[in-house]
Amino acid sequence: MRLRQLECFRALMIHGTMTRVAELLGISQPGVSTMIAALEHDFGVPLFVRRGTRLQPTPEAHLIYAEASRALEAVENTARVAGEIRAGKRGHLAITAYPSISIALLPRLLSVFAAERPGLQMKIITRASQSVKELMSTRTFDFAIAELPLDYPTAQMEVFSYQCQCMLPLGHPLAEREEITPADLDGVPFITLFRGDPVYQKLAAAFSEYGARWNVVAETEFFSSACELVAAGVGVGIVDPVVSAPFTADVVRRPFRPAISYEIAILHPLHEELSQLARAFMVPLREALTA
Repeated sequence: MRLRQLECFRALMIHGTMTRVAELLGISQPGVSTMIAALEHDFGVPLFVRRGTRLQPTPEAHLIYAEASRALEAVENTARVAGEIRAGKRGHLAITAYPSISIALLPRLLSVFAAERPGLQMKIITRASQSVKELMSTRTFDFAIAELPLDYPTAQMEVFSYQCQCMLPLGHPLAEREEITPADLDGVPFITLFRGDPVYQKLAAAFSEYGARWNVVAETEFFSSACELVAAGVGVGIVDPVVSAPFTADVVRRPFRPAISYEIAILHPLHEELSQLARAFMVPLREALTA
């Protein structure tokens, strides 16, 4: 018994004449007759009796038709789903990401991506960047986005580097300047990332180089929290210009010198292929991260 024979049987049950079935399936009328005869031989029961120009299904044919229809629908659905997966329109996409990008930028990108893929199931796993390293071996996600430095030799990394900007509360006197340096911020209340963060260390070195007093009044783990504190007028700070941009609507941003670099990376295990969906999503993700 072959799928083509079942397709022929189903069509004959619906249309009643071999001529019409031959036209629909693009085969000869004797070919239709041969396939039906083969099915009757396999099933061991007659499927049709002739009534004039039409074929009348037997009671056994009606019983077999219900099961054959379900079987063909399952095969057709499988083929359709496979085609959607191949086209990157169906499947699962799981991303592990550090909080600042998983709160705003990533959901916005995924919502646009999912709008064209109604069969997509998404998962965002939010973890601190150092925790991403521990999760890499679990293979519970397609890829990860983490802040650097992150030592994980068995992961493939695609690095994105940014020059941080100074952010100031709206109406701050320094907002009139085209560029901000540590000398401008001598003694000014400052919000920074935690002491162990590379950005903290780079800022400390910059203020020391300029001989300016770095007046740290608050430390946060993420730029998003620092943005809120600056917007509330607690102090000034620095922020990356891309990932944290959604949090900067209520602050003023200005170039900061000397350059304070901030790096993130897309990571996925070496020697493992990304899914069609993951590769497709990489396109708008890269565009957003290089904007």
